[in-house]
Amino acid sequence: MLNIIKSKLNNTYKKKASNNSTVVVYNKDVVPAVRNWKSSIYAYNKNAINLIPIKSRYVMKLIKAYFNLYHLELESLLRKNRLRRRFRKISTNRIFISDGEFKHTNDKVNITLYVYNKQKLNYLLKLKKRYIRLFKNPKFANKLKKLRKLGLNILFKQNQKSILLMNLLPKYNTKVKTAQNIYYTRFIKKSFKRLKFFMYYKQILYINKAKFEYSYLQGLINLVRNIFNKNVEFNIINLKYFYFNSKIFSQPLELKLKKKRNVLRYLKVLIRKSKIKNVKLAEISKKLFNFNNMNSNNFLQQDNTDSKYLKKIILSNLKYKRVSGVRLEAAGRLTRRFSASRSQRRTKYKGNLENVYSSIKGYPTPMLRGNDKANLQYTVINSTSRVGAFGVKGWVSGT
Repeated sequence: MLNIIKSKLNNTYKKKASNNSTVVVYNKDVVPAVRNWKSSIYAYNKNAINLIPIKSRYVMKLIKAYFNLYHLELESLLRKNRLRRRFRKISTNRIFISDGEFKHTNDKVNITLYVYNKQKLNYLLKLKKRYIRLFKNPKFANKLKKLRKLGLNILFKQNQKSILLMNLLPKYNTKVKTAQNIYYTRFIKKSFKRLKFFMYYKQILYINKAKFEYSYLQGLINLVRNIFNKNVEFNIINLKYFYFNSKIFSQPLELKLKKKRNVLRYLKVLIRKSKIKNVKLAEISKKLFNFNNMNSNNFLQQDNTDSKYLKKIILSNLKYKRVSGVRLEAAGRLTRRFSASRSQRRTKYKGNLENVYSSIKGYPTPMLRGNDKANLQYTVINSTSRVGAFGVKGWVSGT
């Protein structure tokens, strides 16, 4: 009996070599500390950590107020109707900002912000529709050339006629000049009116651009420095699409629900705008670096083709670089103002929120704080309106 147990132990729990084909070795995934916690700090004094959540909350309010600054007079000049302050505050024509990621050191705070500049994109689109497409159109350029030729010929003939009239009828010289002045002033007013809107758009775009420049950010940096009593460094990352961050993805829905109660319509529009491609599951490459055979001289004498190949391998092994699924949920007092008060819940989604590599391929994945998944970003926003309170939840998944 003892011999049977010994043979079973030797065969079952025998240590296998790493060269064995049956053994699969995975690299350990290390998640950044900022993904686990919104702020990372190490301090010798425990009392120094107590006020950091409150300070970071005040700093985020300051940053959002700075990026939400607007020029009311300029924006009202571009509109036919009156621009009300209440509607301007809840407008989606703004710079959307995610929650800040704070990394504290002894004498410095690194604040990482993800930004989606919707205001800039809106005004650039309006400029393209009104002016740039018109100027670049070849038909419009040909028309301008023809008008120029005809106009020069007409002006030449008109000058000859005016000289004859002035010589024959000197009394009517002043009347002709007044008529010409009236015509020119009307023409200048019409042309200036068109160019005026172009200049307004350019001014608003300049104000938008100036918010990201160091000379204007210096005032905000000084205020944040006084709160933390440390040096401050901002890392601002501009996102190409709004659905790359769950906080930015759920903010437009919150702002739109403050105006009107068309929940399903807004949910459908936001989900439709998020472009999700089919996920291609690639095997984890084992051809990264052979450190045993690599010398400093060989590394310096590498061809460009080798460096491109290595770059391709490294980029292909990066995780969570594609959006594989999004989901939005709104719940609370979402009915109309004068209807019976009751809570509603509406949900729309697109794609898949699961970690595909762990569920299909069986690769190991780390867990974040609590039960949060490493591939998933989750946001909850609580808000109120005239009717009542409501909440918005947003999920963004990556592969």
